Amino acid sequence: SDDLALQQSTLTLLAQILAATDLPVIAAGGIVDGKGIANALAMGASSVQMGTAFLCCHEATTSALHRADIHSPEGQQTALTNLFSGRPARGIVNRLMLELGPLSDLAPHFPYASGALAPLRAAAEKAGDSGFSPLWAGQNVTGCRDLPASELIACWVKEAGLG
Repeated sequence: SDDLALQQSTLTLLAQILAATDLPVIAAGGIVDGKGIANALAMGASSVQMGTAFLCCHEATTSALHRADIHSPEGQQTALTNLFSGRPARGIVNRLMLELGPLSDLAPHFPYASGALAPLRAAAEKAGDSGFSPLWAGQNVTGCRDLPASELIACWVKEAGLG
């Protein structure tokens, strides 16, 4: 279905995929800590892929505004939006998403949306305002920590009881 509201959670999909194949399966989406890693592996995943949890690592090129939003109470709310790219992607809810709705027919089609917003975004960011910036993040930003990536991975290994 093209209805984005019908998307299933990672663990629900993982169980269905594992029941349908003997191939190795990589669990991805919503996994932000060692507990999530352990759960996915216990269900039968061969491995996990994590993305959002690395956004605040020292090596990440995430902007200071983006990092601040991840750690703010508002950063806990994400939604699928087409406003920044013209295609659905998940990001932290900000002013543009609140005012136009996260999914809008007003958004130019890909790849024109980012160019259409560029002047407004640049002016807002210069003033310290991330309300018109794409703040890409998955459904769960609670695992984002200000650590080197190697230290974050070591924490996950310990939390998951893998090492």
